[in-house]
Amino acid sequence: MADLNSIRKNKITLEDYDFKQDIENRLLMSQFTSNDLSVLEEILYSSIKIPVRKLAKSVDLDEEEILPILEKLSKTGLFTFEDDSIVVDKEMRKYFEAQALKFDPDFKPGMEFLQSLLRKVPIHVLPIWYSIPRTSNNIFDSLIEKYFFTPQIFQRYLGELTFPDPILTGIVHDVFNSRDLKVYGKDLIEKYGISREQFEHYLLQLEFHFACCLGYEKINDEWTEIVTPLHEWREYAVFLRNTEAPSISTPNKVKRNRTQDFAYILDLSQILSQAKKQPLSLSEDKNKRLLPPKAAMSALAAKMEDMDESDPAFADYVHKLITKVRQLKLADIVDNRLYALESANDFLDMRPESRALFLYRHPLNRLFSSQIPADIITDRNLREAEKSIIRVLNSGWVYFDDFTKGVIAPLGEDSIVMLKRQGKSWKYVLPTYTEEELALIKATVLEWLFELGVTAVGEHNGKECFCVTSFGQSLFGR
Repeated sequence: MADLNSIRKNKITLEDYDFKQDIENRLLMSQFTSNDLSVLEEILYSSIKIPVRKLAKSVDLDEEEILPILEKLSKTGLFTFEDDSIVVDKEMRKYFEAQALKFDPDFKPGMEFLQSLLRKVPIHVLPIWYSIPRTSNNIFDSLIEKYFFTPQIFQRYLGELTFPDPILTGIVHDVFNSRDLKVYGKDLIEKYGISREQFEHYLLQLEFHFACCLGYEKINDEWTEIVTPLHEWREYAVFLRNTEAPSISTPNKVKRNRTQDFAYILDLSQILSQAKKQPLSLSEDKNKRLLPPKAAMSALAAKMEDMDESDPAFADYVHKLITKVRQLKLADIVDNRLYALESANDFLDMRPESRALFLYRHPLNRLFSSQIPADIITDRNLREAEKSIIRVLNSGWVYFDDFTKGVIAPLGEDSIVMLKRQGKSWKYVLPTYTEEELALIKATVLEWLFELGVTAVGEHNGKECFCVTSFGQSLFGR
């Protein structure tokens, strides 16, 4: 795991390399026409020495048309004139080969782009800029681990990133809060009243801080600068946006399974209250369930809102309640009678919210399911599955199926979202779940958290749905 406290100690100083030449080149490229780009690409992918006449013919231009373009490009140091030819500088060609990719419609400013960006900086400077060990065998791998390994690490880095210049902060805010995670450079220049040179200087800083990247989009015959987050993060952010579970538009038509948010807590309390007044006689039925006699069952049903003793599921529910109070050491069975223990008095004296917290924090409380293997229902997995509701904390009623599309709980190796190389590119690999893991998520949200009063469960248009209660919002919104 990355040392997140050291993330704030970046000491990026552009003066540590020839950044002014970089900015001059960016200024030039920001004014490129289609012909300018065609000439540049022809130079990059031809021989070191190219006759001007041959170059002009290759791009279908007259010599009179190509000469002004060459004069413009020569200021970059990419080549020098020698008689009627140009001689290309090998190092500058490598630089512009990386830069020219920005004009490709399929260009993705991600990890590969970042590597080419960092190559411009002397290698001994990078450990100073990014506070990584000088003994690192691979600086880029160290940067991946420290800043990008998981979306959570990168998100925390972005959250802790601060700039002395408010314009830098403003640009990052504009980009990350834009609808398509993309802002045109000209709009930023106009908004902040800065020169194009200042804009290029700001963007260079943001690229080295891994916050934003500069690219180009062709509009008519000219290339317009665009600013986006790193491609891998942008893909992940788009996934999050596309999988936001929409709120049910007619929540008044939701048929709740139970009217009260703390229905389960109140039902447990009824069992304990009955056992406290008079121990409940229990007998085992043909399904091996321990149940009170019919009169006691009728009395319980009358005091449990939404419960009907004629419902075949009611007996099973009472059996589970009795099992739960025994599990929590609030009651016990002696001579086939259920007695409330001393701890039940403290429990019953609590407010419903406090009783819910008692259950949530109780070390003996467990989620049991005959359909889910015990090795999957671990405390860790349960807590991770619980946290998945944070994405719909304030969404009101949502369909459960919509909710599961955006679940990113790390329950196993295949459900941990992390940055991985795929061929020549990188990607935050999205989670996949087994049937058993999906069953755990469902049981956690619709059963476990319902029992705690964290979720309310219901049906709408024949589909399962739920919402996070006000108690759940206070508990998980901290």
